[in-house]
Amino acid sequence: MSYPIVIGVGAIVGLLLGLGIIFEPKEPFKLEIILAATLRNVLVAMLTGMSLSVKSSALAGTGYGLVYGFVFGLVIFLAKGAFRSGSAPYVIPGAAFAGALTGLIIAIYAF
Repeated sequence: MSYPIVIGVGAIVGLLLGLGIIFEPKEPFKLEIILAATLRNVLVAMLTGMSLSVKSSALAGTGYGLVYGFVFGLVIFLAKGAFRSGSAPYVIPGAAFAGALTGLIIAIYAF
């Protein structure tokens, strides 16, 4: 596994998906949310990369990324107040998608 590729892929995918907060005019903590999304996805990428082996398929990478992204999104969802927070339910699908995309890219390019 190439650690620079894993960290780079996680950071880039997390950053790109975190930048979506720019379009929310009422959000006062845009930079913090972008940094949190980037860090979350770097952690997902590291877990995914450590779960894969040289013989792992792209489907395995996508699956691991999906699971780890979902779990990290669930943690954020619960920390933000679950369904009592208006925007918290949207964190889980985005985190799962980012994880799956990250896992696919890592499985293809990092091994």
